[in-house]
Amino acid sequence: MHRTRRRWLTLCSVALSLVALVPPPASAVHAARARETRIDYAERPVREFLKLHFAGSRKFSPAGLDKKKLFFTRRFRQGLYKFFDRIAESKTSLPMVMDPFTGSQGATTFRVGDAKVRVEKAWVPVSFSDGTNSWTITYLVRNDEERNDDDWRIDDIQDVRGMLLSEVLKR
Repeated sequence: MHRTRRRWLTLCSVALSLVALVPPPASAVHAARARETRIDYAERPVREFLKLHFAGSRKFSPAGLDKKKLFFTRRFRQGLYKFFDRIAESKTSLPMVMDPFTGSQGATTFRVGDAKVRVEKAWVPVSFSDGTNSWTITYLVRNDEERNDDDWRIDDIQDVRGMLLSEVLKR
């Protein structure tokens, strides 16, 4: 009797070890990943915005912002649309001759630098080039808490002289 009990305990321990080594079904893995906290980084919205901006039309208009507005905070987005409303009411053409998101009409490449993060704000330097000249523009990003998702969104753009796009558009 002693020997059969020992054999039974050995078989149980082997069976439990095998069960522990078998991976869980895919649905259990997916549910576990869904509960994980997703870590977002400040450079992501700038990089994704510029990829979309360079791939499509660089036209500075309400129609040109349709897909891109998801990368902006509510404050910045509203400032852009208020500017377009004022221009439409005055029946004048846009006073800008350059792309305000790149600082030039001729930018062909960009490189996103490392962000300087301070609590819910970050400053992301982006170097642009047109083949012969290069310049840096700083994108100001914030954790956008309007949706309670802790995603970073573009809140303003600062040119090489230190001027903020939101301030220029208010004039």
